Amino acid sequence: MKRISLMLLAVCLLFFASAFNPKRVPAQAPLPAPVDLDIPTPPTAVRAGGKIHLFYELHITNFRPQSLELTGVEIYEEETRAKPLASHKDRELISRLARPGTPPDLPDGRVIGGGLRAIVFLQVTVDAEADLPRSLRHRLSFKLDDAGANGGERVVEGAAVSIQRSPPPLIAPPLSGDRWLAANSISNMSVHRRAIIPVDGSARIAQRFATDWIKLGPDGRPFHGDPAVNANWYGYGTELLAVANATVLEVKDGLPENVPLSAKRAVPITLETLGGNYVLLGLGRGYSVLYAHLRPNSLRVKVGEKVRRGQVLGLLGNSGNSDAPHLHMHIADANSPFGAEGVPYVFASFEVQGAVKSLGVLVGGEGWTPQPNAAVDKRRTEIPVENAIVRFQ
Repeated sequence: MKRISLMLLAVCLLFFASAFNPKRVPAQAPLPAPVDLDIPTPPTAVRAGGKIHLFYELHITNFRPQSLELTGVEIYEEETRAKPLASHKDRELISRLARPGTPPDLPDGRVIGGGLRAIVFLQVTVDAEADLPRSLRHRLSFKLDDAGANGGERVVEGAAVSIQRSPPPLIAPPLSGDRWLAANSISNMSVHRRAIIPVDGSARIAQRFATDWIKLGPDGRPFHGDPAVNANWYGYGTELLAVANATVLEVKDGLPENVPLSAKRAVPITLETLGGNYVLLGLGRGYSVLYAHLRPNSLRVKVGEKVRRGQVLGLLGNSGNSDAPHLHMHIADANSPFGAEGVPYVFASFEVQGAVKSLGVLVGGEGWTPQPNAAVDKRRTEIPVENAIVRFQ
């Protein structure tokens, strides 16, 4: 009994010594930022502009009742976690953020309110396929400025994701000839890249790798004469070609066309009218390709029909959510125009004739001036980058 009493006394003395000696109390680790990180669609590598690119989205949900501020995002190779592959902060980070459900005049998208979500549009680019990591991991920094959270900055690591290495669909051109502008094509800032559309209970980006194909004339401009006339646009009425042997899944026809460059649309824009008159082809392996904004009453195929690569499907027009005559084309991972996730694709070959800085120079009258002695820039198994000017064989 005496031995047990002495042991209890020793334990009690140690406890009280620790309690009243702050130097011996271990420092309390700061609470982590209570966020949920998710990457709904793993990235698939695609070649564009001579490099290999990964495009994907990181969803951040704040589980606190108070706001927190996202101050930095770093992307690492999962295996080594050495030097970050990419790092984003300050205004450059703001440019990569979307805040669904918040007012359009949100002063700072980095401040995520309690229970709200932010989406970061991420891109990783490497020089060659051998440089491509197998998987990625993310390190996020947050500022918690309320007193209850002890203030300061918190770091969260997670959202590990494996890179999809299956080859993207290899397709033939949807058009023929030269001077085709790949407007709003593959880019982290493209309007297609940011087009998040909830369909059947899921928010999707079917247009992640979409391109708006606009024909330029000999003068380097997209139209001649009065731009308010559809027929004055060089691409208007061009035949649209099947990019592969496929099955016609859906068609829509009969919607009227818009007046080019007008803010008004010929019909109210809904999920049903967004693509205007369109053809949706099934490519197999679960992929589909959408041809949108076609000229009314120009479709030459019907649902269930088998088409061959290069077969004419319809004519280029200006219907649906369209500012001017062009072909909107994208490939997605399900048989739906917009209720699917956009996937990258590549053309067997094409030539790059040049590029424009922005679409504004074409509409504003400056146009594009080809370089007469420029070397032939032939690309194979690539997708054209945003605003490249392309020749198809």
